[in-house]
Amino acid sequence: MWQTAIVQWCISIVGSIALLALIVIALGTMVGLIKPAEVMQSVGVLIGIVIAAILLVSVFVGLWSNMSLWQRLASAAIIASIFRFRQTRQQSGKRRDDD
Repeated sequence: MWQTAIVQWCISIVGSIALLALIVIALGTMVGLIKPAEVMQSVGVLIGIVIAAILLVSVFVGLWSNMSLWQRLASAAIIASIFRFRQTRQQSGKRRDDD
């Protein structure tokens, strides 16, 4: 049951952001910042991003709910180690810049 709640939450958030983007595109067209020939391209890109975001969330929620406990733990450990590795690389890069 929580899977559908997460997907519905994501759909509402992505929908709100998409509506805001459409309003910005419309205002940009009225003011003249966006050429009328480019409006359809901008709307098409926006729709593509919205569909991709919703599909990614749906796929990841579906995969996560079908995993066993040890697979979830292994996935969480891999993700945590990647974030930790990135943080140490960023910190070592800052130290080199300071020298």
